[in-house]
Amino acid sequence: MTDWATIVREQGRMAFETAWRILGNASDTEDAVQEAFLDALRLHRRGTVGNWGALLRHLASRRALDLLRKRRPLVPVAAELPAPRSAQPDVVALAAERLALLRQALARLPQREAEVFSLRYFGELSNPAIAEMLHITVGAVAVALHKARTRLQAVLEASEG
Repeated sequence: MTDWATIVREQGRMAFETAWRILGNASDTEDAVQEAFLDALRLHRRGTVGNWGALLRHLASRRALDLLRKRRPLVPVAAELPAPRSAQPDVVALAAERLALLRQALARLPQREAEVFSLRYFGELSNPAIAEMLHITVGAVAVALHKARTRLQAVLEASEG
């Protein structure tokens, strides 16, 4: 028998942090995490889950990307990010704008590239861990990361010019 309270207590924060890094919005993040846990429950009913942390990180990332793609106009995250006390207002505003642009560009990436990028940089997983989680080769992870970074860099550079 699976102790859901323990799984939620042990893995909930990590799932929330993964989705938060992608979405930057508390309400959307909570929705993504809730959907991830429901997905995990459905998967558990079909078979044994070997690694709850990896599964929930993957599902939280995927649900967050789904929500990111559904957003119509992207709400700037500046109001949600506390500014460092020493930061100058223009630096904080520029960072918030770049983060909003990154999220918009991420929502337009192909599913595999967005998922690999999110797991690597928001979920902080290694390439081999991503490959194992997605059932692809480490080389495929590297290619997807390269494509994602190239596309995202082009979007960010175009916005600066």
